[in-house]
Amino acid sequence: GVKLYELTQIVSNFEKVFGTYIENKFKKKIIINTEWENDRVNAFATRDDHNNPVINILGGMIRHPDMTKDGMYLILCHELGHQLGGAPKKFRGTSKKRSWSSAEGQADYFSVTKCLPKIFSNNEENKRLLALVDESNYQNAKLKCSNDQCIRIVLAGLSVGKVFASLKTSWEEPKIDSEYNVNVASTNYNHPAPQCRLMTYISGARCEADNDINFDDTDPKVGSCYRTDNGYSDDSGSRPLCWYKPEILFK
Repeated sequence: GVKLYELTQIVSNFEKVFGTYIENKFKKKIIINTEWENDRVNAFATRDDHNNPVINILGGMIRHPDMTKDGMYLILCHELGHQLGGAPKKFRGTSKKRSWSSAEGQADYFSVTKCLPKIFSNNEENKRLLALVDESNYQNAKLKCSNDQCIRIVLAGLSVGKVFASLKTSWEEPKIDSEYNVNVASTNYNHPAPQCRLMTYISGARCEADNDINFDDTDPKVGSCYRTDNGYSDDSGSRPLCWYKPEILFK
């Protein structure tokens, strides 16, 4: 789990990277609330009365034994992804109206394609931290990645995937070298299974789309690695078919 002093550092780094970015780009202020004393394993995104993005993280999530410092950055990125992650967006209640919040899988995809690359941009630091990680996970991540930043993102994803898996007895712990061979008939806007989420983290970490090009609120192709057919290709960097159903682009 993450210690209180580490959390303070993480939040301050995150605000440093994204505070000015959000102010310049969206004229908004990011607000992060951490409830250290709250034992629930949870984090969620809301907006305040002025439409500023608000991220709430509870103590049970922060202190969870599978949570690493990099995993904590991913959680912050995921919650920011609900705010800035673009399409596909959730529906409001049972209506066909889109809400402000990006789908869970899209918030995951945003976190590893747009957000973590900005935080893990120091290659010397990446090398130094990777020297300390578990060898077999490192090797498995290395097989998926062509650089240290990608490996670090995948390992952050593994940490978070394990935290999610621990919340339900029916969920298996995700593994970097496993697949989740389910193709959805329509896009799943809720939380995908942990293995599917880890596949999103891996695929997004490999996406080489420019992380300064934002996702669009209606067109899922913009800013992403987009698959134009229904073939599943592991190295495409695109949203995995275990939660995402590509829209038919060519009529």
